[in-house]
Amino acid sequence: MTFAQPLWFAAILLVPFLFVLKKRGYLGYSDHRLLTATSSRFLRILARAPIAFAAIALTLLVVALARPQVPGDPVHKTIPGRDIILAVDISYSMSFPWKGKLAPQETPPELAFKSDFNDRRREWKGLQFKPPTDGRLQRIHATQVALLNFIENRWKKQTGDRIGLILFDVNPRYGWPITDDLRMLYRKAQFIQNNLGTGTNFGKVPPGPIDLAAEHFKESGQAKSRVLILVTDGEDDIDSQTERRLIQVLQENNIKLYLVGIGETLAQKEVGIVKLANRVGGSVFRVENTEALNDCFATIDRLEKSAVTISEQETRNDVFFIFAWAALGFLGLFLLSEVFVLTR
Repeated sequence: MTFAQPLWFAAILLVPFLFVLKKRGYLGYSDHRLLTATSSRFLRILARAPIAFAAIALTLLVVALARPQVPGDPVHKTIPGRDIILAVDISYSMSFPWKGKLAPQETPPELAFKSDFNDRRREWKGLQFKPPTDGRLQRIHATQVALLNFIENRWKKQTGDRIGLILFDVNPRYGWPITDDLRMLYRKAQFIQNNLGTGTNFGKVPPGPIDLAAEHFKESGQAKSRVLILVTDGEDDIDSQTERRLIQVLQENNIKLYLVGIGETLAQKEVGIVKLANRVGGSVFRVENTEALNDCFATIDRLEKSAVTISEQETRNDVFFIFAWAALGFLGLFLLSEVFVLTR
């Protein structure tokens, strides 16, 4: 049980005041000689009835004013949507040059940070990531802008998608768990690490990004549509044993794989991650410039959706009336006992 107005409990301090009134003869027997003249235990107990009823009535009234609430049933709503995990390669090769230009990134006011830049830097332990102004674009620059645009479009259209972020090089780690709070995800995506990692590991040394995504879908997924968008330059070989294991992980967890290949390696060669995507019926996008990158995310945007049941914040039911009626009842007992107990 919780209380919406707990400050009312300060009124409990009035209860001792009732005993002061009793001591001065305003409650209970006005003439105590009636009590001392009899040895009846019943009359002695009866003498304390008015003050007891008054104290209980006042206490119950204070509890009622504090608005006691009990948890109600969660509110559920069903909307179309998907569970999407964006797995982004941040290995060193993602710092290689990128062809093309990037349009200036304008953050909608609703998605912008509200805190000071230096406070954000301390909080996120990194610098806000911005494409360079000298034209020396890297693969990671284009990747980040595409991700931000993708998240922004999902937020603007209120699609009901729940999106999570995984960053990986040699080891995968959560960038942000699956959430429908796309504003927070957008802000976090601005901090894809400046200092890129070393190599790339798709799962030869478990876990890889696919393993971590499957685990997260199990723990936090809600939709039937589980989509893994893997953005990488493919600079890692996948042996046959690793390939069989990853195929099993994708199939057992009903994960649809979309591979966004960045750079010349994936655009021109049949590397291991491309073969893996083809063998599980995934879609492969080979992009070497900004326009192709935006087009592939627009295509992914049109994926089939399934229904997602979202639990809203737990409801609270007011039960103050129970205490109010009880207080009224004890007030009646107090008045009734005053009539019969107060004797001159």
